[in-house]
Amino acid sequence: MTEEGSRALRRVVRGFVAASVLSMAAGIWLSIGTGDWMWFARSGAILTALGLVLASRKVLIARADLLALLSDMERVDGAERTVRLASFKRLQRDIDRQVMERAGFALLILGTLVWGFGDLLGRL
Repeated sequence: MTEEGSRALRRVVRGFVAASVLSMAAGIWLSIGTGDWMWFARSGAILTALGLVLASRKVLIARADLLALLSDMERVDGAERTVRLASFKRLQRDIDRQVMERAGFALLILGTLVWGFGDLLGRL
């Protein structure tokens, strides 16, 4: 990974950590304000969803890798192009598998949010 890529990754992680801290702080604030500590528990559902998104980073960046590989392939020919084409096909297979993973992560996030906040629908 390049130094620029590493810095970008650290920024993403810091953003997720900040969102997690803000979520917990909001849960504590609402819990103190209402006297109902269920709000803090609900912030845990948000933390879980954020963690799932962060853990799925491979799925989220695979398309960018594929596009970069395609761009590289346009600049080469001969044996190098054959090697890159093989890499492209391997990456495409990985992306096909990751479609299922992405759907799974989406369901986990949705389920976690329903688990944490579903009872509020009845209060609207």
